[in-house]
Amino acid sequence: MAVLPSLASVADLATLLGRTFTPQQELQAQALLDQASSVVRGYVRQDITKATTTDTFTMRRVDALRYGCAGMVTLPQRPIESVTSVQVNGVDTADWWLDGTELLLRAWSWAHPPAAHQPPQATVTYTHGWDPVPGDIAAIVMQAVNRVMVNPSQIRSETVGGESVTYLIPTSGEALGILLSKTEMRVLDRYRRTSATVRIRSV
Repeated sequence: MAVLPSLASVADLATLLGRTFTPQQELQAQALLDQASSVVRGYVRQDITKATTTDTFTMRRVDALRYGCAGMVTLPQRPIESVTSVQVNGVDTADWWLDGTELLLRAWSWAHPPAAHQPPQATVTYTHGWDPVPGDIAAIVMQAVNRVMVNPSQIRSETVGGESVTYLIPTSGEALGILLSKTEMRVLDRYRRTSATVRIRSV
């Protein structure tokens, strides 16, 4: 699987902070941006950046009278820009159409038992994602990185006069690293994929 690029650049982060990074700081910033991008992608369950992907899905039955088709699959990455090719059980087909993120296949013979226990497999090549990355997503990635850079010890509170210092470290003793705030999660919810998709493999 190809490595996905970070959702914000080191140059963008430097501009946001109004500073110039040393070569060592650039390496640190890039590593943190990669981590923050992975956290955001994990939360929204989307690649976000524009790409072309080939995935194989298990087709599911639908009500033929309601949908006018034999079966459908849900394409998980969005927004969907275009679908290049569709195969069902290795056979090319052009008898399909898109309804939002649903790929509907008009006609396909479902096998009778015992083969019926193995639903048709649809292999779809499609282009998805954003170019450029939405500004609010990039901003959240940079905000998360900035919190770590300005507070590397993850100190939540510190007082003087003999009182203890409180750190953002769980009882396991592991540092929490890059986190998303509840406000950031609410912003990202508009991009989040919540429904499950049966995916067999990704090429």
